[in-house]
Amino acid sequence: MIALSDFLQDRVPKVFHLTVTGRCNARCEGCLNSLIYGDREVFAKSWEEDTEANLKALDWLIRQTAEAPAFVAFYGGEPLLVFDKVRTIVKELKIKYKDKELRFILYTNGMLLDKAISQDPQFFQELDFLFVSIDGTKEQHNRFRKGTSLERIEKNLQILKETSQTKVLMWSTLREGMRLKDCVDEFLKLYQAKLCDFFFWHLIELDKPIDDLQTFRRLYQEDLRHLLENFVNALFRGEILPVLPLLELIYFSLKGIRRGQTGCGVEKLRNFDILSGKVLPCVDMGEELILADFTNGDLKKTAEDELKKRLSHIVSYRDWLGCKACIAEFFCGGRCPILIKTSPERAKQYCLLTQDFVSITKEFLPLVKEALFTNNLPEESLYYPYGWLNLLTDVVP
Repeated sequence: MIALSDFLQDRVPKVFHLTVTGRCNARCEGCLNSLIYGDREVFAKSWEEDTEANLKALDWLIRQTAEAPAFVAFYGGEPLLVFDKVRTIVKELKIKYKDKELRFILYTNGMLLDKAISQDPQFFQELDFLFVSIDGTKEQHNRFRKGTSLERIEKNLQILKETSQTKVLMWSTLREGMRLKDCVDEFLKLYQAKLCDFFFWHLIELDKPIDDLQTFRRLYQEDLRHLLENFVNALFRGEILPVLPLLELIYFSLKGIRRGQTGCGVEKLRNFDILSGKVLPCVDMGEELILADFTNGDLKKTAEDELKKRLSHIVSYRDWLGCKACIAEFFCGGRCPILIKTSPERAKQYCLLTQDFVSITKEFLPLVKEALFTNNLPEESLYYPYGWLNLLTDVVP
């Protein structure tokens, strides 16, 4: 198999996740920030971003990207709570790097979109991607995304699409008690209404194993088949449903590509998180792993070789998990280090679910090949511009 980095070469994107606030207007069940950092009131105050320090950190990172596509992703909390700061950073970067292909992503729960659009419609016209957290149809979404309303989010997406061509990715986080099918059905509805352009899902990170894995796994398998049936039916009509993880997996399978890293590639020191002027390989690992620190104005840097050695040790859990013998390793690359940190038992359960995703998808490959041939579609049309975008999400289901 060919390693993904060798296949992509200089097309491997660089993604810089900038946490602009720890505050949020929602109370989502299983919030990762609360799981890792505890009480929201405490970390939210310490996460109010320092625009000057963050601009220095971004400037330092961008100058090292060479020809690779570079994305600045605004993360939180809810970034639209500090929309003025987001706009300031984008404006400064565009002025300084007017000759560089910089792209911008904004993560949001969608509740404040209408206000932000009315404040600055041009910002969204120039935004490359909007990642919106939607966890299914109305009943399921509103149950797990407390403090949000799917009806309002859908209305806000309508406003967005009436005023800009910004690409919208529906981001679903699958928890116990939820159905992937419900998320798929909501995506299909939004996609057909031209309110959503891509779909991505992943499994939530929690600090305890799934209570009833047998039931969860059986339903997940059913829902994967539901997704693949819809995908293949659309492909026979000549339409590629933009389900990013699925398209990446199919393309890897057809072309013999192996990811060769964890989903986020933290051990490769390729993508970075920026928190209050600090550059980290992964903010969820804690602030003891820092590549660069601009909080006092001047650069304070850790040797990359030393940091890579520590990260290599962190991801050595792949030997313990048995990744080398796993049928899904070529796609998965090893579970997320944060999940290993919070619950090794849950990580093992997710290994089974990832194996299900791979094995069920492979069952449908003959139909995928037939549909591609019938419609004279090249295999590359699955990856560009679709499967490639999964690299911007930094995790696998």
